[in-house]
Amino acid sequence: MSLSDRQSRLFLEPLEGKTTAFRVNDRPANLRLGAAMLRLLAGGHRGCRLLDLDAFYSSNLETLARGVPRESLASFELTVPEPRSDTEATLAATFLEGEDKPILIDSANSLYQLLSANNPRAATRKFAFFISALSSWSKSNGTPAVASIYDRRPAVHRSASRSLSDVFDNSISLSAKPDGLAFKCERGSAWRGGGFFLPAL
Repeated sequence: MSLSDRQSRLFLEPLEGKTTAFRVNDRPANLRLGAAMLRLLAGGHRGCRLLDLDAFYSSNLETLARGVPRESLASFELTVPEPRSDTEATLAATFLEGEDKPILIDSANSLYQLLSANNPRAATRKFAFFISALSSWSKSNGTPAVASIYDRRPAVHRSASRSLSDVFDNSISLSAKPDGLAFKCERGSAWRGGGFFLPAL
């Protein structure tokens, strides 16, 4: 079952023109986030460009896309970097001229690791530069750009240490509950009251 146009609009509109990091605890939570994002984007008739750095979407597409209309799936563009490919060239190709489909990246952690492969010392700078460029693209197109991110910092250190999500416009935590997904905006602005609950389908 796809989500309604209204649900999609209520969720996505506050994220338009921004980069958003969705912080997840584990792979099952990310799987539920991915399935919800595909349904939300299908419900909004937007399509999407998926930068699938973990080959997560391609390997789980049958599960993630269950219930998404076939015609909506045709508007999703999936990019899985080839082994030993030029990461920076792949990222540059993300910003297609005149292309305003939402961008979904899985995951920010893998993006950071790919950027550190040849020069670990430059990874933080390259990562921040790419997300800044993505933010500028998002603002100019009024289009959401989102990424999943695993926050592996110990809970006691999270308020004092930096996270990869700090360079995004929004940082949103996800709690995967039996009855649905609870989103809470930790930094930035999204949704009235700063939270959104998406019931399980």
